[in-house]
Amino acid sequence: MHVVVVGAGIGGLALAQGLLASGIRATVLERGTDLRATGGYSLHLSPEAVTGLRALLPPDRLGQLLGVERASEVARDHAVRDHRGRLVVVDRSPRADGTLDVDRITLRLLLAHGLGEHLRLGVSGVGYDQQDDGTVVVRTAAEDGTTGEVRCDVLVAADGVGSAVATQLAGGPTSTPVGLMGVAGRTAQSSVPPGTRDLLRSRSTLAVGPGGSGLYVGNHAALDQVAVSRFVAPPPWGVGESYVWGAILLDWASTRSLARLAGRPLVAAAAAQLRDRSWDGPILDVVEHTDPVTASAFRFHAAARYPAGLAPWAPGPVTALGDAVHAMPPTGGQGASTALRDAHLLRDALVEVETGRRPLVSAVDDYHRAMRPYAAAAVAASLQPVGWTRTSRKPLGTAVAQAGMPAAAAVSWAVRAGRRGDAAGVLVGDR
Repeated sequence: MHVVVVGAGIGGLALAQGLLASGIRATVLERGTDLRATGGYSLHLSPEAVTGLRALLPPDRLGQLLGVERASEVARDHAVRDHRGRLVVVDRSPRADGTLDVDRITLRLLLAHGLGEHLRLGVSGVGYDQQDDGTVVVRTAAEDGTTGEVRCDVLVAADGVGSAVATQLAGGPTSTPVGLMGVAGRTAQSSVPPGTRDLLRSRSTLAVGPGGSGLYVGNHAALDQVAVSRFVAPPPWGVGESYVWGAILLDWASTRSLARLAGRPLVAAAAAQLRDRSWDGPILDVVEHTDPVTASAFRFHAAARYPAGLAPWAPGPVTALGDAVHAMPPTGGQGASTALRDAHLLRDALVEVETGRRPLVSAVDDYHRAMRPYAAAAVAASLQPVGWTRTSRKPLGTAVAQAGMPAAAAVSWAVRAGRRGDAAGVLVGDR
């Protein structure tokens, strides 16, 4: 069996590693040319996602990730603040066993390491044709403008929102905008004043402000870059401590223009948008001191609603995983975990086909049936903070959103940490 995976994101790379380890030929097509060119966000992986990594990754690679996570000294609590930095609530509950925190760039590079000729950079999958003999011909386009074809037995779309393969498979877009814009960046902790560092000492901080605005800040010790420095030179971010942040704004004409900006103009425009919505104080320092090279802007998407639910297509030799099938905004922090669960399930299904225990259609159908419930729940959880931000577009809505944030945040953290709604350990702030 030959499996072509379109997209070298977390899910696509994990699937390829698992297939190759199981003796199944795999080829990954990735339109980008530098895997370090990705958002450097700190990921919180669920127990199910870590189980998937254990099954898919070589032991030495998994050992590097676990060793790095144990070495991190970043605080474990999570805080909610208002748009002026005043504390609303903090969660100090212990993290559930079996979870893992890792930098997205680090995880992506570790997943790609060792793929060699099985990873083709600068090549996109732009469509496909199913053949009478059951095989699939993938149409490709290279960065230099050339086109080509790759024949395979199974094609997996793993290239996220706007995937051409998933769109063709579904007969239309698999996701729709949710009405929010995101601006993200990375800021060295040494570049902000001591008062700001004290304000942001929690592992993560979430703030909701007026006019449909929000800000997430992750306190990130990039010790994990040591793990990739042995085979990536130079390491993507060095080993200094930093904040990774994302601002959320309503998708209006005035904010949509941010998507056309980059570098310092984008950083300045994002800070100005927050100031226009009454954000002030040290919490804005993390935006204003951003390394401009790291700044990016994008629209939030969520899975399209189909009468048949997620993955409405008939099972066969073409399928999808991750955001290509169940896009979700980053507000729930569940995208990478869900993609890794997909990769684990799909790898196991394809191993059964390769070993003759199951026909392809039956195995892929079981993958779809198992994936739909947890993916739909993750999409729903990720849309909850979107509702808070929409509510805050008017003054009364801001008060309502901020009043409801402690309980909603507690539930969100509990779900992510595997505590299934246990909100113990949440303290309401008084400053």
